[in-house]
Amino acid sequence: MVLLAIPERQTLPTTRVQWLDRHLERICVLSELTPTQYRNAEEKYRAVGTWLELPGSALAPFAPVIYPQGSMLLGTTVRPYNSRHEYDLDLVCQLHHCGEQPPLFVYEWVYGRLAENQTYKDMLERLKRCLRLNYAGAFHLDILPACPNYHLGNGAIFVPDRKLACWKDSNPKGFAEWFFAQCILRDAIAEHELKASVEPLPSAVPNEYKYPLQRIVQLMKRHRDVFFMGGRDIARSVILTTLAGEFYKGQRSLALALESVLDGIHRALEQHPSVPRIENPANRRENFADTWDQEKYDKFRVYISNFRTTFKRALHPSLNEERKGLESLSEPLGSLFGSERVSEALRMESSSWNDDRKSGNLGITSAGILSKLTTTPKIVPVTRNQFYGR
Repeated sequence: MVLLAIPERQTLPTTRVQWLDRHLERICVLSELTPTQYRNAEEKYRAVGTWLELPGSALAPFAPVIYPQGSMLLGTTVRPYNSRHEYDLDLVCQLHHCGEQPPLFVYEWVYGRLAENQTYKDMLERLKRCLRLNYAGAFHLDILPACPNYHLGNGAIFVPDRKLACWKDSNPKGFAEWFFAQCILRDAIAEHELKASVEPLPSAVPNEYKYPLQRIVQLMKRHRDVFFMGGRDIARSVILTTLAGEFYKGQRSLALALESVLDGIHRALEQHPSVPRIENPANRRENFADTWDQEKYDKFRVYISNFRTTFKRALHPSLNEERKGLESLSEPLGSLFGSERVSEALRMESSSWNDDRKSGNLGITSAGILSKLTTTPKIVPVTRNQFYGR
């Protein structure tokens, strides 16, 4: 995909951006996996990894290494759209000394090992490239068999394609390194060497340490789930993550960063009316858009256009909408991220403003916008309510 330069835009009024930043942050927090969901996923992941690498198993001669990929590795998880949908966890089962074997042999080796487990055999499902364990009513775990690509190195792997009976290129570790580099974390990632064969899931990162790019991906995935009613085939998470990383320009404001990303993606899609290649930045041989046909691509373009247009309504309201304050955000954000999540975020915001009003730290700007006294000059204080019902 051709990357287009994003022109500089005029800075928006600070108060509006800060308002929206706080709402978006809260929506992300409310959309993440709960600590219980996270612990459950980690427990199941470790158990599967231990079973696959157990000494004496059929896989043991190939020195299996188990590591996570996808949202759990990148810190971009989101809860299911509703109770009828499950969240997923992706991991790689990388075997060694297997590159000369036919791809379906490697796929069947991993399948056979999982089927030997009395718990896993009834949960096991064959997919195109991975094996799925379905934990009923909770989540599913997708296990990707792989062999190292020593020619490319740097984490590159071959994965078997069951339908095409061939090897496909991939590089989930390299993709994660690229993503964190976009988050300005490259040095930390490069210095981190995991020595355990079953590498641990990254710790649940405290909210205040999340990077804007991670939040942007979460917001895009959340709108994807709302827009497609839980469906993920058209707007795969890896595509959203790649495009967000390509067009993120390092803005610290979550609202302005999201707008910039959506503008950049929209312009690039306008330049590509037919299905484009969306390459893995860590392995240009891998095309993340290889499952798209023209119909799916057109639906993806509609998704991005809807996201961009509706979000701009929240970020650039009319004068009358802006004077409504929090109320003007409810409708556009609710249509993007779900009314339940947005309503809860607005309740949290209203509670915060009420606390500031009681403590005397709330004021009104000349435009009629509420603001904290410590952040905006030339504002009129809002006095505490001292009538006590009289």
